[in-house]
Amino acid sequence: MKKALILLLLLPLLTGCWDRLQLRKLNLVDIAAFDLNEENGEVELHYIVTKLKSSGQGSGDATSQVTKLKGPSLVETIGQGQYTDQAPFLGITTGTYMLSESFASHDPVSSLDFLLKTPYSSINIPVVVFEGNLTKFLETVPKENSEFTENLYDFNKALEKNNIIPNISMMNFILSREEPLEDTALPVMKQSDLGVELSGALLFRQGLNTGTKLNKEKVQMMMLMKGKGAGRQRYTGNLSDNSKKQPFSDKTDQINYAYSVKSEDTKITFTSRPNKLPKAKLNVKLEINSYDLGIASHKYKPDYVNHMEKELSKHLEDLAVATIETMQKANCDILGIGKELKAHHPDIWKSLNWRKDYPSMKIEPRFKVQIINSDTE
Repeated sequence: MKKALILLLLLPLLTGCWDRLQLRKLNLVDIAAFDLNEENGEVELHYIVTKLKSSGQGSGDATSQVTKLKGPSLVETIGQGQYTDQAPFLGITTGTYMLSESFASHDPVSSLDFLLKTPYSSINIPVVVFEGNLTKFLETVPKENSEFTENLYDFNKALEKNNIIPNISMMNFILSREEPLEDTALPVMKQSDLGVELSGALLFRQGLNTGTKLNKEKVQMMMLMKGKGAGRQRYTGNLSDNSKKQPFSDKTDQINYAYSVKSEDTKITFTSRPNKLPKAKLNVKLEINSYDLGIASHKYKPDYVNHMEKELSKHLEDLAVATIETMQKANCDILGIGKELKAHHPDIWKSLNWRKDYPSMKIEPRFKVQIINSDTE
């Protein structure tokens, strides 16, 4: 009876949120964004943190707050954060790193490599490049859209899950500097209303910015050639039907297409040539579900399907040639041709100076498309 009475007396002391003050003071960094002021050379660091208002027992109202720091280097800029009245900043919950175009163009890995040894920092999270005025964007959008940080995190996950473009973590991006055959394509995003949208991909050669950007169409082709095109991604566009040339004219009918890839098989083969660089052949077989090929899918006839399979294969080959040309001009082997050659053809590999020879190497794409949602199977 006495024990029960004591427990009843202690009960009021055990209620309430003992750590309410600490929760409200935490600065949990959702996004760390890096910019470079071209005029004075200062590095600008933007922390987007989640602040809790009206925190209660296990809950609270979240709001985004942007803090801007600046200094002569990124390390020194981060150090400035401990002297502000908003400190400390906790990076263990960071969900995205954003690089401005100017920061990304000035040897970003050399500025970022200290993060590998920095305690309480997140390095296995995605890095993206922002196209446009990063400072202006961060001063407005996160304040106007309270769900921006969460939406950006989910967007990055969806891009990889749907095979639109893979995430490149901060750790892998930094370590790519030490890998001779490790080239990367960082997603490029731009402002869209109160959020962002994918604009393309920026190519890096061993952590160095090549200055070459792939548009969204070439990013899709990159994924197809890497054997990562199957999934929820939708492919749309238009192609010229050469069988319907207008009389006495070079003009051809434009046919809209829309499809998804059900399955894909990609193989790279090499041919050694006397006194010449080896030739690489990229063979891509696609089984697709077509939603639009100029006519409704229920009207597909065998001859039409066979014809459009050939037309679409040729169209994709043309897009692949243009994409490969862009990659070779940038001397960026994002398709992993060199890795494949070194692993399976060591004798050929030893005869090459890869970085010198890759831009001049003949890489021939070959596509074979099969439409599987038709009655002609």
